[in-house]
Amino acid sequence: MKLWARLLLSGTLILLAACGTYGRKNGALPTVGFVSQETIAHACRQHTVHRQGTAGFEMLEDGRESFLARLAMVEAAQHTLDVQYYIWRDDVVGTTFADRLLAAADRGVKVRLLLDNTTDAQLEVRSAALAAHPNIRVAFFNPMTDLKGIFVGNPIPVIGEIDRMQSRMHNKVLIADGTLVIGGGRNLGDTYFGIDRGHNMRDLDFIAAGPVVEAAARSFQLFWRSPLTRMGDQTKITDRDREKLSDLRKHIARKKRALATRSGRPFPLSLSRAESLDTLHKIVSRMIWAEYEFVADPPERMLRQGQVASPIWRKIETAVRKAKSDVVMHAAYFIPQKDTLELLRAATARGVHVQVLTNSLASIDGVAAMAGIANRRAGVLDSGVSFFELNAHAADRQDYIHTRRLTPLGMHTKGFVVDNRLSFIGSFNMDPRSKYINTETGVIIHSAAFAARLKSYLLKGLEPENSWRITRAANGSFLWTGQLPNGQRAVRRIEPGASLMRWVEYCIYRCLPWEDLL
Repeated sequence: MKLWARLLLSGTLILLAACGTYGRKNGALPTVGFVSQETIAHACRQHTVHRQGTAGFEMLEDGRESFLARLAMVEAAQHTLDVQYYIWRDDVVGTTFADRLLAAADRGVKVRLLLDNTTDAQLEVRSAALAAHPNIRVAFFNPMTDLKGIFVGNPIPVIGEIDRMQSRMHNKVLIADGTLVIGGGRNLGDTYFGIDRGHNMRDLDFIAAGPVVEAAARSFQLFWRSPLTRMGDQTKITDRDREKLSDLRKHIARKKRALATRSGRPFPLSLSRAESLDTLHKIVSRMIWAEYEFVADPPERMLRQGQVASPIWRKIETAVRKAKSDVVMHAAYFIPQKDTLELLRAATARGVHVQVLTNSLASIDGVAAMAGIANRRAGVLDSGVSFFELNAHAADRQDYIHTRRLTPLGMHTKGFVVDNRLSFIGSFNMDPRSKYINTETGVIIHSAAFAARLKSYLLKGLEPENSWRITRAANGSFLWTGQLPNGQRAVRRIEPGASLMRWVEYCIYRCLPWEDLL
């Protein structure tokens, strides 16, 4: 959507919320005003998933391996597949998984799809024909009344629900047969796996086996059974919907082949059971078994009023507060507010070397978020942090992009290492939205061996040929220092590589007082 349309929409939603109450779809909760905050707080305490134990972990930094791991889990599943995502794009990745999940259901696997309602999922995934499959259940979290026409997909809040309108189920979890789980940063879309024709992002997932799978399954179950989840009404499925299921199979298969051909078929569209088991065996054999803490926000977080920090943030805060020597972090949307800046300042004051990589204006997928990052640059540098922004034409982008032609590179990673022993991978961005608004998941792994793997990946992003280091000139202005492809040192006085249109949009966003929503 163009900038002027987004600005108009924002103003329109606020006006509509102030002027009246709108009808709600069946199954939606009453307005926040009718629910006791004490009751909500109690439910949040009861439903926050925080499990500790020992389990096996491997990181998935390459989009191809991350795609194949997911595909192999779906193809090898014999009993159940639980799939929880914020974004499910209408592209090669989204269509391939719609096709293979349908195939899994055809062979008897019970499939549950749980999607956030504020972002449109692929039409085939939303279709009544898919929901008509006896082995597939599709549910949407946080449903509200939807606008129609030009505003389709943008929920109108009733009075008292502006906060809830902003809330998103940002979780990304895939669980197969209760034995393996993939979690982390990637949504289901080409850009997160390096095969989009216009823009791709380096991202990060974990795959795990052992008791941590039970923790992830408990979180999924809490969302699945939540009153905030709208389940398809099986009694309303018609014979016509069931008849359309056969047509849907053929349509998805044709669409998958057409999209893949157009993209150059960078990834397999299916795997045999033998290929799937071999893929998973190779990944599982690399796993490091270590103590962990799995943390997931409760679904009732959507109904909290006021700024109540996520339990995931509290674990991150504790890890940084206890740091003794070193913190290396990738945060795709790094917008630290006052308390976070104080936390970082205290760490650097006691001698901790803190390094943070985030997106640049040229690399980021959302210019609004970049305005928040830019507005915090001074505070981050003043806190003593070594601050870096991703080079959209990084030398290592060929490691993450699997298209015929290299595209600009962004980042969607959420991970860090503390003192070479504690690692975090999850869906949590270091921004106000993750801290106060969205629901998120994350895992903390206590292992020097795993930390060494993750830190190597993180440090690669900080190399001068892959990122711009932000410093200050004598007059207080910002400098971007990096390395050109020919090896020469480069210094820029304005955000490097951004187009004029991005600049204009960026400048407008920087003037708007909405950092708390970024």
